[in-house]
Amino acid sequence: MRKRNTSAFTFLAWTSFASALLAMFIGITTLEETLSVKGYYAVSALYLTMASFVLQKTVRDNQEDGTQARRRNTGAFTFLSWTAFSTALLAMFIGIVNLEQPLSVQGYYAVTALFLTMSSFVLQKTVRDNKEDSEMYAEPDTHE
Repeated sequence: MRKRNTSAFTFLAWTSFASALLAMFIGITTLEETLSVKGYYAVSALYLTMASFVLQKTVRDNQEDGTQARRRNTGAFTFLSWTAFSTALLAMFIGIVNLEQPLSVQGYYAVTALFLTMSSFVLQKTVRDNKEDSEMYAEPDTHE
């Protein structure tokens, strides 16, 4: 059997996530705005990151469970995952649109937010795939 993610892809997933998060927070700390505005963007970025992780997990769990009698995620949790992700993404982009900065600065935050979102999805998938693969390919304990 073949593993789903190569070492290079795993490295890319971690590197892109770390780069996106770092870029977002470098932008936030260097933004010439009040601390409350910077705090809004920091909280929005963290909310968007966590909501992306939870949504990707929920969607994948629901897909893997198929039509099993007992699903890992209730309908309420699935709804909450989608709502949290939508709200986080909306909050980030409302903040960006209302930021009184040149379009180039607004564009930077928009692209960084999208990069952070995408890299969060990819990282969550990669970590889970690698964990499942390591369990699938684990050497059986022969010392018993």
